[in-house]
Amino acid sequence: MALSLVIHRPDGTGDGADAMRAAVRDAVWEVADTHWAVTEDAMLVSGDLSPDYLLDHFRRCLARRGFQTTGELLVAAVGPRAAWSGLGGEAEAWLRDALGG
Repeated sequence: MALSLVIHRPDGTGDGADAMRAAVRDAVWEVADTHWAVTEDAMLVSGDLSPDYLLDHFRRCLARRGFQTTGELLVAAVGPRAAWSGLGGEAEAWLRDALGG
């Protein structure tokens, strides 16, 4: 199972930014086996899809909702050498499970 870090910072603020965030969250639900929202702008997505595929999927979903831009959008693979600190027990357990260990 692949794990990807998705960072999305919408253009602007207010309702438009919230709608962009919602579009990306909905797009994650369409394709991810599981996911964990790290912050408002970042989430970890577990599934069998490559970062390239996920990025294209998010772009298509935003375009379907009428957005002309994606805002700042990064999708990066996370591997077994990932490191972290200060996560709660449930978050750390999810992350270890998603990384297969």
